[in-house]
Amino acid sequence: MSILARIRAHGGDLIRDGYKFRLRKGRLTPDNLKWITEHIDQAKREIWPLYDEWEERAAIMEYDGGFSRESAERAAYVCVGGQLADAA
Repeated sequence: MSILARIRAHGGDLIRDGYKFRLRKGRLTPDNLKWITEHIDQAKREIWPLYDEWEERAAIMEYDGGFSRESAERAAYVCVGGQLADAA
């Protein structure tokens, strides 16, 4: 069973908004939440197949490019084909 399926089986959900994620807890217990925290990157990959590419680009922009983490994440999102809602 996928991590996302386990979350949803307990009435929760992992929601992606651009490059940010939020967890709707539903009936997840503290032990469930701890387990999810330990496996959160895998859950993000289930939702967004470009997650690893985005994260790598953001890290390069932050460490080699001197971007702040937030700026690097935004720029990397555009690089992997995302469109920012407030970029109009």
